Amino acid sequence: MPFMLLILVILIVVTVVAFLNTSPRVANRVPLVVFNAATLALSVPAAVAVGYWIFSDAAALKPDALGMAAYLGVMAGGAAALLVVAVGGLVRNFAVYPLSRRLAPPPVE
Repeated sequence: MPFMLLILVILIVVTVVAFLNTSPRVANRVPLVVFNAATLALSVPAAVAVGYWIFSDAAALKPDALGMAAYLGVMAGGAAALLVVAVGGLVRNFAVYPLSRRLAPPPVE
């Protein structure tokens, strides 16, 4: 179990770094930063809600295995956070800031 939690933490860090590094180049960065912050902030309550839902369901089904229920809740919450960040990145790059609203890439020297 600790190995799986370590993998989850690594996946979350890689996903957040990739989400922030793939931000499009735009003239006014304030709305982009607000969108990025809102997406990252939305991932936390989504993770808590899904994690608690899975934990409470697993704890109700097997009250003698609360350790496994907690593990399942943490893993499900982490997966929900990953999903929110990934979908937020797709929405940001393809719907909110499509290619027509981006700045031209810098010239290659």
